[in-house]
Amino acid sequence: MTLSLSPQGSSHRRALLFASAMSLFAGAVYLAIALGMVADDFESPPRPVMLGAGLIYLVGAGVLHLVDRRLLLVGAVANAVVLALFLLSAARGMATVDTVSLAGKSAQIALSILLLWIWSGSSSRIDAA
Repeated sequence: MTLSLSPQGSSHRRALLFASAMSLFAGAVYLAIALGMVADDFESPPRPVMLGAGLIYLVGAGVLHLVDRRLLLVGAVANAVVLALFLLSAARGMATVDTVSLAGKSAQIALSILLLWIWSGSSSRIDAA
């Protein structure tokens, strides 16, 4: 099954590919943190949480092309919650704010914007691939 896109289909398809790239990048950042590829004093949630988040973003990069459009909205909302939790943690000094984390968060912001844009321009119909 694939997403059925509006007459702006070509630009939405490019946006979907870019959203997948942003999801892959965010997943790679989470995995890098989970695998300890950051400074020893890097503050983050426990490794299993970071590993799970990284895997979810990696899987999500592919799932974007296969599922019902409502999941685009779910992904954008879930992504916004993750960003809010990061901001709260950073404000409390429980999350490191550096180039690595900001690069990942930038990808997540772009991902949320793209998911909402694609969701708003896609039809509710799902076509069989």
